[in-house]
Amino acid sequence: MEQNEQEQQENENQPEKSAQSRPEEGAQDGVLYAEVVDEEEGQATDEVQQELREAQQKVEEYLDLLRRTQADFINFRRRMNQEQTETRTTAQIALLNQLLPVLDDFERALGAIPGDLVQHPWVQGLLLVARRLTTQLDQLGVRQMGASGESFDPRLHEAITLDESADVPEGTIIQVVRSGYMLGDRIIRPAQVIVAGAPSSVGDPVE
Repeated sequence: MEQNEQEQQENENQPEKSAQSRPEEGAQDGVLYAEVVDEEEGQATDEVQQELREAQQKVEEYLDLLRRTQADFINFRRRMNQEQTETRTTAQIALLNQLLPVLDDFERALGAIPGDLVQHPWVQGLLLVARRLTTQLDQLGVRQMGASGESFDPRLHEAITLDESADVPEGTIIQVVRSGYMLGDRIIRPAQVIVAGAPSSVGDPVE
């Protein structure tokens, strides 16, 4: 009986010894598990990096779209300002074209005042109105063109006749018949002038 019990205990203890006798198999399983974990972690890292690259690409696309939108808005605002300025200038020129004939009549009236009436209070009042009107035009950016002694410029002046004169150089404005006006760099109308021409030379008679 004692011998049978001892054999039974040995048989029960034998699997434990067998399991303890294979330490290499357990180590191999641990290495394989670690490799699987490392591989999964590597795949997860690659996925995260790919997502970061895609997110960065989207951010760059959005920033580029924002920059283009901002540039388009700036160009649109500049174009609108230019159109508004052009519209305002065109309206001012149209109004001045209606006003200029009145100014011409006013200038002719002042130029026809007799010398003995220049100091008359009524005449002085007209001169005061003329000065105030000139000041208002200056403030609006309106500049008068054409003066005797200037050189003729076809962009600014309109020659209505040539006057042969040896007293002034050819191409010099002798007289301003009608003043010209500019608004900024826009010509409202050119000045009508009389320009000195080259004097004709008369040759000696042939004997």
